[in-house]
Amino acid sequence: MDLQVRSEAHGAWKVVVVSGELDAETVPALADHLERAAPEPLERVVVDLADLSFMDSTGLALMVDWHRRLNEAGGHLRLASLRPAVHKLFRLTDLTAVMSIHDSVGQATAEPA
Repeated sequence: MDLQVRSEAHGAWKVVVVSGELDAETVPALADHLERAAPEPLERVVVDLADLSFMDSTGLALMVDWHRRLNEAGGHLRLASLRPAVHKLFRLTDLTAVMSIHDSVGQATAEPA
Protein backbone atom coordinates (compact mmCIF):
# COMPACT_ATOMS: atom_id res chain seq x y z
CA MET A 1 0.00 0.00 0.00
CA ASP A 2 1.14 3.51 -0.71
CA LEU A 3 1.78 6.27 1.75
CA GLN A 4 0.00 9.60 1.42
CA VAL A 5 1.25 12.66 3.27
CA ARG A 6 -0.01 16.22 3.39
CA SER A 7 0.52 19.19 5.66
CA GLU A 8 -1.81 21.84 6.97
CA ALA A 9 -1.61 24.68 9.44
CA HIS A 10 -3.59 24.38 12.65
CA GLY A 11 -3.03 27.58 14.59
CA ALA A 12 0.63 27.74 15.62
CA TRP A 13 1.08 24.05 14.77
CA LYS A 14 2.10 22.35 11.53
CA VAL A 15 -0.03 19.21 11.17
CA VAL A 16 1.36 16.42 9.00
CA VAL A 17 -1.41 14.00 8.02
CA VAL A 18 -0.15 10.49 7.22
CA SER A 19 -2.23 7.69 5.70
CA GLY A 20 -1.43 4.24 4.37
CA GLU A 21 1.48 2.13 5.58
CA LEU A 22 4.74 3.37 7.07
CA ASP A 23 7.51 0.83 6.52
CA ALA A 24 11.04 0.58 5.17
CA GLU A 25 9.77 1.28 1.66
CA THR A 26 7.73 4.39 2.52
CA VAL A 27 9.74 5.96 5.37
CA PRO A 28 11.95 7.94 2.94
CA ALA A 29 8.86 9.66 1.48
CA LEU A 30 7.65 10.75 4.93
CA ALA A 31 11.14 11.81 5.98
CA ASP A 32 11.41 13.96 2.85
CA HIS A 33 7.98 15.49 3.48
CA LEU A 34 8.85 16.28 7.10
CA GLU A 35 12.07 17.97 5.98
CA ARG A 36 10.17 20.15 3.52
CA ALA A 37 7.12 20.78 5.71
CA ALA A 38 8.74 21.44 9.07
CA PRO A 39 8.59 25.07 10.11
CA GLU A 40 11.84 26.91 10.58
CA PRO A 41 12.84 27.18 13.28
CA LEU A 42 11.59 23.75 14.25
CA GLU A 43 8.89 24.43 16.82
CA ARG A 44 5.50 22.73 16.79
CA VAL A 45 4.63 19.68 14.69
CA VAL A 46 1.72 17.26 15.10
CA VAL A 47 1.76 14.01 13.12
CA ASP A 48 -1.82 12.86 12.55
CA LEU A 49 -1.80 9.06 12.28
CA ALA A 50 -5.58 8.47 12.18
CA ASP A 51 -5.39 6.91 8.72
CA LEU A 52 -2.10 5.05 9.19
CA SER A 53 -2.93 1.36 8.98
CA PHE A 54 0.56 -0.04 9.65
CA MET A 55 3.91 1.08 11.07
CA ASP A 56 7.07 -1.00 11.39
CA SER A 57 10.29 -0.32 13.29
CA THR A 58 11.63 2.00 10.57
CA GLY A 59 8.57 4.23 10.96
CA LEU A 60 8.97 4.13 14.71
CA ALA A 61 12.64 5.12 14.34
CA LEU A 62 11.64 8.09 12.16
CA MET A 63 9.18 9.32 14.81
CA VAL A 64 11.83 8.96 17.52
CA ASP A 65 14.35 10.85 15.37
CA TRP A 66 11.94 13.72 14.77
CA HIS A 67 11.01 13.80 18.45
CA ARG A 68 14.71 14.15 19.31
CA ARG A 69 15.35 16.78 16.62
CA LEU A 70 12.46 18.96 17.70
CA ASN A 71 13.36 18.64 21.40
CA GLU A 72 16.96 19.64 20.67
CA ALA A 73 15.68 22.69 18.76
CA GLY A 74 13.40 23.66 21.65
CA GLY A 75 10.31 22.51 19.78
CA HIS A 76 7.63 19.89 20.23
CA LEU A 77 6.50 16.81 18.30
CA ARG A 78 3.10 15.41 19.13
CA LEU A 79 1.45 12.32 17.70
CA ALA A 80 -2.32 12.20 17.31
CA SER A 81 -5.09 9.71 16.61
CA LEU A 82 -3.09 6.49 16.67
CA ARG A 83 -4.97 3.35 15.66
CA PRO A 84 -4.80 0.51 18.23
CA ALA A 85 -2.12 -1.51 16.39
CA VAL A 86 0.13 1.53 15.96
CA HIS A 87 -0.45 2.65 19.54
CA LYS A 88 0.48 -0.87 20.70
CA LEU A 89 3.87 -0.52 18.96
CA PHE A 90 4.58 2.63 20.99
CA ARG A 91 3.41 0.92 24.21
CA LEU A 92 5.53 -2.21 23.63
CA THR A 93 8.63 -0.07 23.13
CA ASP A 94 7.84 2.13 26.17
CA LEU A 95 7.74 5.21 23.95
CA THR A 96 4.38 6.26 25.37
CA ALA A 97 6.33 7.46 28.40
CA VAL A 98 8.64 9.58 26.23
CA MET A 99 6.56 10.85 23.33
CA SER A 100 3.54 13.12 23.49
CA ILE A 101 0.59 11.04 22.23
CA HIS A 102 -2.92 12.50 21.98
CA ASP A 103 -6.36 11.17 21.12
CA SER A 104 -6.96 13.81 18.43
CA VAL A 105 -5.29 16.63 16.51
CA GLY A 106 -7.56 19.07 18.32
CA GLN A 107 -6.33 17.81 21.69
CA ALA A 108 -2.69 17.88 20.55
CA THR A 109 -2.90 21.47 19.32
CA ALA A 110 -5.06 22.75 22.19
CA GLU A 111 -2.61 21.92 24.95
CA PRO A 112 0.12 24.52 25.50
CA ALA A 113 3.56 23.70 24.13
